[in-house]
Amino acid sequence: MANFHTIETGYFRADGGAMFGPIPKKYWHKRYPSDPNNMCLMAMRCLFIETDGRKILVDCGAGDKQLDKLKFYQLYNLKDLRSEIGKIGYSPDEVTDVVLTHLHFDHCGGGTVFNERREVVPAFPKADYWLSRAQWNNYKNPMLYEAASFFPENIEPVFETGQLQLIDSDQPLSENVTLKLYDGHTPGQIAVFYDSDGEKIIFPADIVPTSVHLPLGWLSAYDNNAALAMEEKKRFLDEAKAQNATLIFFHDAYTKMIKNGFR
Repeated sequence: MANFHTIETGYFRADGGAMFGPIPKKYWHKRYPSDPNNMCLMAMRCLFIETDGRKILVDCGAGDKQLDKLKFYQLYNLKDLRSEIGKIGYSPDEVTDVVLTHLHFDHCGGGTVFNERREVVPAFPKADYWLSRAQWNNYKNPMLYEAASFFPENIEPVFETGQLQLIDSDQPLSENVTLKLYDGHTPGQIAVFYDSDGEKIIFPADIVPTSVHLPLGWLSAYDNNAALAMEEKKRFLDEAKAQNATLIFFHDAYTKMIKNGFR
């Protein structure tokens, strides 16, 4: 039996010019609203999959460890990820796998937490945390362009406990969950492909951060290699369309998913 849930972990605001990169505001503003300061509301939506006896969490939101460092992003309405999983019916100890699509703070910060001694520890103590080796290497020797998006406390405690599992290429995680790698936004970002009782579900993370980014040329200034990001998005969309898949958007505050309707 396979089942999935989306988990809203909170919101932040990002500059529209950054989110939509080469697209002029007169075009993107018609499709995605902004406030008078040009700031757009962004979700941090995670995926939770129950399948094959496993409890798989995909991405973790920003958490609350770095609020002082992230004031520009105006994080608000943050949810405790472990409490939200509790509402589904599971404790942190029951999560078997955590997939980190990449190590930008808004996708992985909730994967570690403070314990009672104010030490940073993995939020899910019995889970394997899955990450691409390319992303790990990039975090260890970051490109200057994205270095400010990485925080050691979001991943080093996972490495220190031996829970970090690095993948070098596309690979299955379970019978109906596959991890696939894409470059462009950041090296070795993972997209999660999930067969939910015959329905194809894909979590593209920042390959396609919102429904507005579905057109091929609608990129983000946060993509560290725009030309490669476009090539990789085309490769991704070609496969998603061939599977007639449903996409779940991490950042779209207004559209949670598009079901077989993005042709």
